[in-house]
Amino acid sequence: MTRKAPTIRWVVPLVSCAILVGAAGLATVIARAPGAVFIAGDQPVSEDQVRNKLRSDGWTDVRITHEGQLIQATGLRDGQTQKLVVDARNGRLRDDDDDDD
Repeated sequence: MTRKAPTIRWVVPLVSCAILVGAAGLATVIARAPGAVFIAGDQPVSEDQVRNKLRSDGWTDVRITHEGQLIQATGLRDGQTQKLVVDARNGRLRDDDDDDD
């Protein structure tokens, strides 16, 4: 009677987990791409909406500045400082060096 090596039992679940983690990471990168929808609705958004969205996404120590039509946010996420810029006119992400208000 042949027995499977004990490590074979863990290969499929381990590979499956790696694929799921990779897909989740890719989805996060795509969602944070400039021009991506940050707050749905394609309508004007407020600083409070941006702050609340970031907090619900796990950000802490969120700081908001409003410059023209751009809302810039910095804060901590997963222990690292993060920054993003939201177009207040439509709730979409922008490049932080995009200054064509």
